[in-house]
Amino acid sequence: MPPSTGGTPSAASGDSTDKSAGIHLAPELDLRMEPPSIRPGQSALLTWESRNTESVTIEPAIGSVDLSGRIKFFPDETTTYTVRAEGPGGIMSKSVTVKGATDESTAGTIDEQDIRHLPIEEQFKLQVKPVFFGFDSSALSEEAVLTLDGDARWLLRPENLELKIVLEGHTDERGSEEYNLALGDKRAQVVYQYLITKGLDASRMIPVSLGEERPFDRRPTEEAYALNRRVEFRLLQEAR
Repeated sequence: MPPSTGGTPSAASGDSTDKSAGIHLAPELDLRMEPPSIRPGQSALLTWESRNTESVTIEPAIGSVDLSGRIKFFPDETTTYTVRAEGPGGIMSKSVTVKGATDESTAGTIDEQDIRHLPIEEQFKLQVKPVFFGFDSSALSEEAVLTLDGDARWLLRPENLELKIVLEGHTDERGSEEYNLALGDKRAQVVYQYLITKGLDASRMIPVSLGEERPFDRRPTEEAYALNRRVEFRLLQEAR
C-alpha cells in the first residue's frame, strides 16, 4: 500500500560547504524504521535526517521528500526502502527493510524494550493503528476489529490509562462535503462505541469528523481512496 505522507515538517539541512576551506562536505544520512516487522494492515514509521544535502528521494514509488522528516508506510509484504541524499559534496544512499509476515504468532511483534525509551507520542504512533472502511460504509470489517482490539489492549495498559485520544473520521473525496462529513462522523462513532465495549472510558475519547479534508493519499485512484476511508487516532493528552 502507499504510505501516509503527513509526516514531521522538514528540518533545514544547513550549509553544505565548509566556507573557510572552500570544500563541499559529504552528505550525511541517518534513518530508522519502527517497528522492523508488521502484520498486514499495520503501519511502520520511517524517520530520516540528512545533513549537507540539497535533495532527498525515497524509492520505491515515493520520489522527492523533505530533507528530514518521516513517513508512515502500510506495506503488504516485506519491502526495502532506499533513501538517497545528494549535495554538492556527493551522494549518500542507505536502505532499510520492513518485514511483512502472515504468521500471527510472530508478525508485527514489537519489542517493548526497543521502544520504551521513546517519547509517549512516538510509542502511541507505533502501537495505536488506524482502521479502514469499505466504500460508503461505516461497518467494521474483521480486519478493523482485530486492529481495534490491539489498539484497546495498549490503551488499557495501566501506564496509559490517562491518555486521551481524538478519533478522526475520514472519507475519500467522492460525494458532497456535507455527505462526507456525516459519513466521517458515523465512522468515528462506530469506533468510539466499539472501544467502549472493550473497556475504554468514554471520557478518554473525542470522536470528530474531518470528512474528505485530510486524505492519506491525494491521487484519484481506487488504491488511494481505500487509504483515505479511515478512522485515525490522535493523542490529545499524555499521562502526567
